[in-house]
Amino acid sequence: MKPAALIFDVNETLLDLSSAKPALASLFNGQESLVELWFSMLLHHSLVESSIGGKHNFSEIGAATAQMVAYGKGISLSFEHALHVIKDAMTTLPAYDDAAKALKTLSQSGIKLIALSNSPTKGLRTQLEYAGIINYFNDVLSVEDAGRYKPHADVYHWACDKIGVAVENCMMVAAHGWDVAGAANAGMRTVFVEREGKCQYPLSAEASFSVSSLDELADIVLNQ
Repeated sequence: MKPAALIFDVNETLLDLSSAKPALASLFNGQESLVELWFSMLLHHSLVESSIGGKHNFSEIGAATAQMVAYGKGISLSFEHALHVIKDAMTTLPAYDDAAKALKTLSQSGIKLIALSNSPTKGLRTQLEYAGIINYFNDVLSVEDAGRYKPHADVYHWACDKIGVAVENCMMVAAHGWDVAGAANAGMRTVFVEREGKCQYPLSAEASFSVSSLDELADIVLNQ
């Protein structure tokens, strides 16, 4: 059965984060290896915010965790500078080569296309506009309005309610094992996008589909 809605993660699923690495690495004296550590800490502390009822947005958590990484390496970094660099780097990401073509094909199918991200609302829309893909989406949703961060089940339920589609008729598309696991736990069907260096979480159920590209996703969905 075709899904009524495809809900897409944004960073590293649709947008290529690799182009931002030099700018992000500048926060850590050019050490690109610390960018992966920073991103992991960012995700970790977004869950902390969800657990304690925090109200900081994803960019603010990003700046705070950049300070934490820098501190651990003996690097002096101000919150304001980190926030500026992160906002600029994360809102000028290119789309992956397969994104626009697949989204265009899917947008003509009658299936709702939704972007759902931990990024703040303003930054999220700027990201999608810069990448030239915002017009393919029926709705652009930030967890900023949900009050929690993915992969909390409440976020996926909130998104489905927001677009008026039952959870079981929505399919989450993501290149992160934690996002796929969270969506599946919330009752959604899932698609794992096999971006370079990414794998599914071994202790959760496998995604409904695993694809090597968004073109493959379009073929699967439209032929169901």
